[in-house]
Amino acid sequence: MVDFQHTFSITESPNSAIIVSIPLAAAVFGSILSGPTADHIGRRNYFFVATSIQFIGSLVQITATSFGTLLLGRIIAFSAIGIFSMLVPLYQSEISRPEHRGRLIAFYQLGVTLGFCIAFWVAYGTSHISTELSWRLSIGLQIIPPILLFIGLFALPESPRWLIYRERTAEALTILKSLRNTTTGDYLAEMEYASIKQDVSFDEKFPSKQSYKALLERGIENNRRRTILGIGMHMLTQLTGINVLLFYLPHTVRSTGITEVNSELLGNGVSGIVNMLATIPVFFFIDKWDRRRILTGASLIMAICMITTAGVLAAYSVENGPEPVYINNNVATYSILVILCLFITCFALSWGPLGWIYPAEIYPQLIRAKAMGVTTASSYCFNLAISQIAPVLFKYITWGTYVVFGCFCLLIAWIVHTFYPETRGRSLEEIHLIFSGALIDERPGLHHPSTAAEALDRLKIMDDNGIKIPIDNSNNNEVNHNKIYV
Repeated sequence: MVDFQHTFSITESPNSAIIVSIPLAAAVFGSILSGPTADHIGRRNYFFVATSIQFIGSLVQITATSFGTLLLGRIIAFSAIGIFSMLVPLYQSEISRPEHRGRLIAFYQLGVTLGFCIAFWVAYGTSHISTELSWRLSIGLQIIPPILLFIGLFALPESPRWLIYRERTAEALTILKSLRNTTTGDYLAEMEYASIKQDVSFDEKFPSKQSYKALLERGIENNRRRTILGIGMHMLTQLTGINVLLFYLPHTVRSTGITEVNSELLGNGVSGIVNMLATIPVFFFIDKWDRRRILTGASLIMAICMITTAGVLAAYSVENGPEPVYINNNVATYSILVILCLFITCFALSWGPLGWIYPAEIYPQLIRAKAMGVTTASSYCFNLAISQIAPVLFKYITWGTYVVFGCFCLLIAWIVHTFYPETRGRSLEEIHLIFSGALIDERPGLHHPSTAAEALDRLKIMDDNGIKIPIDNSNNNEVNHNKIYV
């Protein structure tokens, strides 16, 4: 977009760096500051705030006539993006059933990849327009999503866990029953309500748990470990090399001898489609297979892809000016493209969605919003750091860059296998027990007595009142539905 570069002097070195780095910093602060705000005004109300901020940011960018105005619009818009990045997985984790939580949060990752894909093709389609319409049209389309979201928010219920935290218990129970919509009676929703109420009531006895300081405390709840694992999840996601690959894929494709225009098309357009389409199968297995196994297996495959890419580049590339190109070897060229698409596919099937799912699962109610803000901010920080380091690596060690990230992937597989506990199929309250060391039986589907005791008492009352409750006679201590053991 020549007119865009000319209007805002983007080609000048300081401006090109500022237009990227400062909005990312705004996203970092937007994420960090979101925790207390989401706890104070509620998840639903904060969605309205973030949507309004996004609308204003988009409007400022559309009407921009100078670099300063454009930068202001991007700062406002990226602040909203930082808010959405922590708020959406937070809200999804709090309203979902344990057996559906992974799939629900995976919708966020699918939306992200779909947005990237649409954004590129819109930009590509308008790039040949010589007037200012080329960039005003593509930026102007950004105003549509916040308008649609703002309208849809009126049908969105508040998080029942936040309502219980704010002692609006009757409203919380009503929303919980509506969300669960069980055909076997409301007692299942009341069981979950009792478990959440018990957990929040215990935590409220310790006011210090509600501060940022609580994120670094150990104690029986191991909040420090949770924070390290949450930040670590985003750090490891970046160390897989996915954003390096996506950001510099046009450079990689050009190194295969493909022309500049086609390299942009293949590097961004095709990779965006692959990333989006590969996210769809996640919905069929994300809540059936263990989180750790998915992450570990994918890391090993991605390591093989990275190291294989380095091997092919080392064997078939020759120096030709500033970057290596393939000479008369179509097999090597297409092999690289296939391997890189396989890498993107493996990431989209694993680290893409689970990078958001896992951090949203591991924090207790009173610090969940603050912790999600901090961990999401770390994602932007590591993203920025890797994007600054990668050009240096490509310049000085060329294909060795892929070896570096391949070794990172091997290290990541070991870290996940060694340090990350399994969370699939657990309620947020049961995951709370896993980190406190109070969960006796860690098999998926089993519920610990300390979270089910009050709910079971309620079941007994319902049973006395003539409400039929399914019992498995093969084990007198087992309630068949949800497999509750005492």
